[in-house]
Amino acid sequence: MVFKNTVSAISKTAAMLLLAGLYSCGTYNTKTTIEPDLYNGNFDKAIEGIDKNKFLNKDRNRLLYLMEKGKIEHLRGNFRASNILFEKAYIMIDDKIRTNAGQAIAGKLTNPMALPYKGEDFEKVTIHYYMALNYFELGLPNEALVEAKRIDIKLLQLNEKYSENKNKYNRDAFSQILQGLIYESTGDINNAFIAYRNAAEIYDSSDGSFFGVPMPDQLKKDLIRTAKLMGFENEYNTYIKKYNMPDYLPKKIGKDGVTVQPTPPVPAGEAIIFWENGLAPAKDQIVLTFSAANHWFYTSYTEDGVTQDIILPVPLAFNAGTVNAIAIPKYRVRQSFYNKAVLSNNGAEYPLEVGQDFNSIAKQCLKDRMLREIVELVTRFAAKKAASEGLAALGKSLLGDDGKDAFRLAGDVAGAVTEKADTRNWQSLPSTISYIRVPLVEGQNEYVIKKYGPQGITDTDKITIPFKKGLQIVSYFDLGRTQVFPGTPAATNTPVQGGATEGADKP
Repeated sequence: MVFKNTVSAISKTAAMLLLAGLYSCGTYNTKTTIEPDLYNGNFDKAIEGIDKNKFLNKDRNRLLYLMEKGKIEHLRGNFRASNILFEKAYIMIDDKIRTNAGQAIAGKLTNPMALPYKGEDFEKVTIHYYMALNYFELGLPNEALVEAKRIDIKLLQLNEKYSENKNKYNRDAFSQILQGLIYESTGDINNAFIAYRNAAEIYDSSDGSFFGVPMPDQLKKDLIRTAKLMGFENEYNTYIKKYNMPDYLPKKIGKDGVTVQPTPPVPAGEAIIFWENGLAPAKDQIVLTFSAANHWFYTSYTEDGVTQDIILPVPLAFNAGTVNAIAIPKYRVRQSFYNKAVLSNNGAEYPLEVGQDFNSIAKQCLKDRMLREIVELVTRFAAKKAASEGLAALGKSLLGDDGKDAFRLAGDVAGAVTEKADTRNWQSLPSTISYIRVPLVEGQNEYVIKKYGPQGITDTDKITIPFKKGLQIVSYFDLGRTQVFPGTPAATNTPVQGGATEGADKP
C-alpha cells in the first residue's frame, strides 16, 4: 500500500509539474523593460534598466548586454560611448564566445538559455552599421567606411564556416548604399558609384528586391547621377534605360541647333535622412509535442500560413516514454505604428523608402540556423531521455515495475518542464530603416515629416537641419507613436522619441 501511494504521489507530482511548466515559459522579452522604455522614449530609464537587470548582467548574456546598451547610447546621441560598447561586442564575437563544460551540460539537460549567447548572424554584422553611423557623426568618415565595409566581409566569413544550409543572407545591399553615401561625403564619387553599383547588382540578382524590399528609387537616382558625374556615358545610358528613369541632366538644344550637355551641378549642401521605424521582431517559442512511430518522432506547426514539418530519428531499442516535447524559437513581429512617411519642404515632397527590413532578415537567418542545428535538438532530446531511463532504473530498484514507470514519467515531465527555446535576441533594433536625400540651403532648413498610421491617422513633426557644405546624415526614429509617447532627452540636444539626432558627442 505504501508503495502504491508513493507511486501515485510521484505521478500526481509529475502532472502538476507539467502543468506548471506550461505556464512558466518566460521569454527574454518578458525579462526586461527594454520594449516599453523604448516605445515610451525613456532612454535614460532603458539604460538604467539594462544596468540593473540581473538576467542581462549574467556572464552568459554579456554580448546581449553590450548590443542593447550600445544601441540605446546611439539613440541618446552618445556616439563615443556607443562605439566603446560595440567594439567590446565585436571583440567578443571575433574571439569566439566559448562555452564551458558546466554550461554545455546544463544546456543539454535543460535548455539552450543556459549557454552563452553568441548572437544571430545578422546581429553580428549590424553592430558595424551602428559603429559606422557613430564614427560618421563624430566626424570620422574613414573609420565609418571601415565599419561599413566590415558588414559584407563578416557575412562572407560567417557563411564560409557552414558546410551546408548556408545563410541566404550572405550580402547586404544597404551596407553598400551606406558605403556609397560615406564615399560621397568625402568627395570620392568614383568609389561611391562602385558602391551604388554593387548595391544595385544585389537587388538585380534577386529580381529587383532584397528580402522583400524593392530597390529604392533613391538608389537608382544615385547610381545614375554618379555615373554621369564620372563621365561613364555607357553605364549612364544603360541604367537610364534599365530602370526606366528620366535623364539626370536632359540635353538642351543651343541657339545654333547643336545639342548641348549641361555641366552637372554641385549642390552646396545635402542631407540623408535615415528613419528608423518600429522595433525588430522579438523571439518567442513554440513548444511541440511528438508522437513516435517506426523509429521517428514527427510533429508539425504552421507559421505565416506555411506548414513546417520536424522529423527526428529514434534509435533502435530506445524507449520514447510518454511525454515528448521540444521547444523551438520563432520570431514574433512587433507591429510598427507607422507604415510610411514623407518629408516636405517648400511644396516639394520626398517619400522615405525602406532600405532595410529586419523582420525578413531575422526570420530567414533563424530558419537557416535551425536547419543547421537539428543535431543539437536531437542531442538535447536524447540527453533528457537518457536521464529519464536512469530514473526509471532507480524506480524499479526501489519500487518494482510500477516505480519504474512512475520514475520514468517524472523524468520525462522534468525534461518537458525545463525544455525552452533560446528566446534571446537584440531587441532594440528597428523594424525597418528608410532613407531619402534632400537638398539644403544656407541657414536653418526646416522639413516637415508626415507619418501615416492605421485607420487614416497622420502625425506630423519637424526636422530642423542646419546648413553644412557637402553631405550630412541625420537620424530620425519612431519606435512607438511620437505624439502619444513623447520622449525625455537624456541630455541637452540628444535625440528624443520621434526626433532627429543632434548628438551630444557631435563635434
